[in-house]
Amino acid sequence: MCVSERRFITKRVLFLATLLFGVRVEAQRPMDESQVKAMFVYNFLKFVEWPAARSLGARDPFVVVIIGEGATADAAEHFLESRAVGDRPLYVRRIRWDQSLAGVRAAFVIERDAKRLQHVLGAAAAAGVLTIGEGESFATNGGVIGLLVEDRKVRFDVDTAAAQSAGLRISSKLLALTRNVRSSGGRVQQ
Repeated sequence: MCVSERRFITKRVLFLATLLFGVRVEAQRPMDESQVKAMFVYNFLKFVEWPAARSLGARDPFVVVIIGEGATADAAEHFLESRAVGDRPLYVRRIRWDQSLAGVRAAFVIERDAKRLQHVLGAAAAAGVLTIGEGESFATNGGVIGLLVEDRKVRFDVDTAAAQSAGLRISSKLLALTRNVRSSGGRVQQ
């Protein structure tokens, strides 16, 4: 694939992201796949409801952690650090897979080791944390939202059973844009 074809595809994905999520895109600087995924992570936060029992105090920041390393983790950290969800500033921090998720609202997980990933997903469900990760299998192995690239476009799957397990409610607006929605019976709705 040539550079001009990549730029065309990137611009098209950004245009779609802008339409779907209302993200302002700066045309001066082309964004790569990692940056587009970071925008998706940010916008997912706006379409999830956490249980009232886990509501934030008047001055509590909206805490998002990033677990793992790589270009997408770096892009997400950079993109999220100056944002807010509603009137709450986002507080972004990097943690290891075995650290506590107390006080965390969402985790962007870039962990490749299967045992570590299962540990993170189990701890996140128990703590009521939204989990977002990469790959087609993320939302089939206990993660709530899995980002993937299909036909050179960033897509995502949602596992509503994993969301329910964490006490989260995913907006129907977000579910309408999902590639696949998995429910408690393992059914896939496309």
